[in-house]
Amino acid sequence: MRGGDHIEQHGAGSIGKAEHTGSGDIVAGGKTVGATTGGPALEALLREIEKLRPHLDESDRAEVDAAADSIAAETSPDRRRGLVQRITGIAALLGEVGVPVIAAAKALLTG
Repeated sequence: MRGGDHIEQHGAGSIGKAEHTGSGDIVAGGKTVGATTGGPALEALLREIEKLRPHLDESDRAEVDAAADSIAAETSPDRRRGLVQRITGIAALLGEVGVPVIAAAKALLTG
């Protein structure tokens, strides 16, 4: 906190001071919110996953959605790689329609 800042918190949902560092993120209560970690490569992967969803059956869609929901917040490179591999494995089974997801995943992991 800067000198003169005064923060009062009330209730279970309070997050404390929200700060914006100018890089598109908002830090609230020590956690980044409102932006994904991973930058443009992650955003590209998530866009391609969204395009893939109509081609998935219910089970695969649930699996991909669960991995996609977790990937942005994942800070461990090994766990992120595992989530990406889960997504690309399903995308690979769809053939040509899954290729953009695989390419975006590769860019995320190598970028």
